[in-house]
Parts: sequence; structure tokens; C-alpha cells
Amino acid sequence: MLATLLVGLAVATMIALGFWQLGRARERDAGKQQMVAHSRLPVVEYPYGDGDREDLMFRRLSATCDAVNSWEVRGGEAVDGRSGWRHIATCISQSNHAIFKVDMGISSAPDARPAWTGGSVVGRAVHAPDTRGIVGGALRRKVARPLMIVSETPAPGLSPSRQPDPSEETNSSWSYAGQWFLFALTALVIYVIALRRRWRESA
Repeated sequence: MLATLLVGLAVATMIALGFWQLGRARERDAGKQQMVAHSRLPVVEYPYGDGDREDLMFRRLSATCDAVNSWEVRGGEAVDGRSGWRHIATCISQSNHAIFKVDMGISSAPDARPAWTGGSVVGRAVHAPDTRGIVGGALRRKVARPLMIVSETPAPGLSPSRQPDPSEETNSSWSYAGQWFLFALTALVIYVIALRRRWRESA
């Protein structure tokens, strides 16, 4: 009786998680459609005073980088599909003292030194890289991440980075839902087989 109760609770929990993932999958599909719509809207100015606005994700933004404070290097992909190193500038806007990041292009070597000291940029908005690291991201609560512009025009000596495309975003919640339902079915089948074996042995 206890084993049956435990298996029943486990199966019910797995089914509940499956339906929860189905709900998340529908929400994420709706969010994806909204992001695709955003990517087709006209270009707007970067929100210097509110640089973490989710409603501007994948939208084309324009900004002026009055000065480059620093550079960081991350893995990335050029418009022609080549893998390389993204060179991300931390920019300063002198008019409102805002700080924002711009992906200024791809190089084949991480130690390249872009010859770019600022100027006007236009490109799609994505989240800036998360600098907390794997451990920090796992231990800390979810925080708002600022937007980063992926510049359509690269810095001198760099190749343009591939512009983010929301239509290519994957929705893993559908597969997670299927996995939970499969786990529930597997647990039931295994338990039924175990019961039949016990009945045969006791007969």
C-alpha cells in the first residue's frame, strides 16, 4: 500500500510538472511572436535612462557612443557564419552620463585591438552578457539585465556580428513537458511490471 501511494504521488507530481511546462511553452511562444513583431518596428533611440527595458528586446536601436570606457571579448558569430570573437565596447553617453554596451564586431583572434573610439551605432538589442558567472548566476536571484546593441556597422578591422533573430529562439519547454509525461508513463509501466512479478511469485 505504501509503495502504491508513493508511486502515485510521484506520477501525479510528474504529470503536474508536465502541464506546468505546457503552460510555460505557450507563454514562451507568445513572447517569441511578440519579439518577432518588435524586430520589424522602426528604429528608436536607445533608452539611456532605462537600459533594461524588455519591450525593446530585438528592436533596432540607435545610440551615440561619446567615449569607449573599456572592451571585453566573448565568443560570437559573424554575418557570414564564421565563428570568432565578439568585441564589446562599454560606451559612455556624455549628455546623460549613461553607460551601455555595444557589440562592435567579430575578429578571428581574441587579442585584436579595435580602432574605434566611439560614434553613432545602429543595431538590434539583446541582453548584455551576464558577468556573474555560472556559480553566481545559480546562487543569486534573477536580475534585470541591460540591453546591448549589436552594431550593424563593425569597428574598423572587424567583421559585422550576426544580428540576433528572435524567430530562431528555441522553446525547450515543449520537450520538457514531453519528458515529464514520459517519466510518468515509465514509472507506471515499471510499477505495473513489478506488481505482476510479485503476483506471479506469490501464486
